[in-house]
Amino acid sequence: MEVDRPAMQSMPLLEDEYQRMVRRAHERLQSLSSHDTDPSAPGVRPSVLESWTRSLDRLRDPAGVQTRVAYEAEQLAEVRRRHPFHSIMPLLRSHLIEPANDAGLLVALGDEQGRLLWVEGERSVRNRAESMGFVPGADWSEDVMGTSAPGLALRSGSAVQISQAEHFAPEVHSWSCSAVPVKHPLTGQVLGIIDVTGGDDAVSSIVLPLLTSTAKVAGAGLSELYTPNSGELSRPGEGSDAYLTVTGSTPQLRGPDGTSLTLTRRHAEILLLLHRSPEGISGGGLVEQLWPVGGSEVTVRAEITRLRRAIDHLGDLRVDARPYRLRGGFGSDVERIHQALAQGDVETALDRYRGRVLPESDAPGVREISDELDALMRETLLQDGTWQQLWRYAGLPQFRGDDEVLMAVLRLAPPEAPERNAALVRLEALGL
Repeated sequence: MEVDRPAMQSMPLLEDEYQRMVRRAHERLQSLSSHDTDPSAPGVRPSVLESWTRSLDRLRDPAGVQTRVAYEAEQLAEVRRRHPFHSIMPLLRSHLIEPANDAGLLVALGDEQGRLLWVEGERSVRNRAESMGFVPGADWSEDVMGTSAPGLALRSGSAVQISQAEHFAPEVHSWSCSAVPVKHPLTGQVLGIIDVTGGDDAVSSIVLPLLTSTAKVAGAGLSELYTPNSGELSRPGEGSDAYLTVTGSTPQLRGPDGTSLTLTRRHAEILLLLHRSPEGISGGGLVEQLWPVGGSEVTVRAEITRLRRAIDHLGDLRVDARPYRLRGGFGSDVERIHQALAQGDVETALDRYRGRVLPESDAPGVREISDELDALMRETLLQDGTWQQLWRYAGLPQFRGDDEVLMAVLRLAPPEAPERNAALVRLEALGL
């Protein structure tokens, strides 16, 4: 709020007199929009007037402002995975997202261009925000949406609060928001924004200090992950350790150096079972978990020998015996999904979840792991997922016919959403 502090001290953002003044000024702004770009309005904060002027020059008619989708679902998942915020989501969740959600507020995390990557909050609040296009993947830069806290925070490079009618777009006048940019801990460049959106509480006196504190905590968290010499992000569990991917597609094992190894189904089964049993598994135990019938410890020993040769070049990863146990740095998508769900981070869990675990496997231990993960993922989405998340889940080949999920999309998606019509067509094809 750098240039408006004196005015703010004498005229609080939510004071009735100030809001009446702003609304009158905004009405004049709309009447001038088609032929004048000088929205003079004494009493309105200078930073807001300056933003109105820029917005009027680019967008012309405030009433005609419409959100623009920058990232569709599949692209959004990849952008999220690569964004630095993804690596510190547990920190952001505990420091800001959970307290804000408890207060009935939304927390949005956006990239350096103002495109929202995450919008977190209670479903009822998220559903209301969808009506103004405040959704993951939408562009909320000043160039697209005019005056708003996310857009102005990026333009000014500092913490910003925008209340009610200060927004350029009339559709946003029932909301207030506060936002702060987050900067690269080494270069100082802006990496993205953190925004709190809601009713009057979103611009209360405690929100900016909380946002500023969160931005500092985020910077400190990122400074531990960036490589000082290159400024590039090192992702724990995906760059420094071997990493096993077993959901949905062909099982892959990636080494610490980035090399990728396509595994046989049996080797993937063994690695997964040992990974999920850090205390180790006996030879007899592996027989029971690998074969529905038959199998022997001799066969297990032969498979372990071949597996050791296959992973010999992958850093410090190894398989010890008596009992069989994994040693060295190791992670998996199954582990990451469980961690995300335990933290309430449905979006990250869905980003990593590509379908059933080793779907071709008939190993009893693997099927148990898969069934547990499938049930947890599905129930979490049905209880807490957005309609967009539910539709992404229904897009996975193994779950296209899940009628309960499709019905949830019908119930939650707005009437104009094309996904709603697609869900209806799919339900009709199922005879429902």
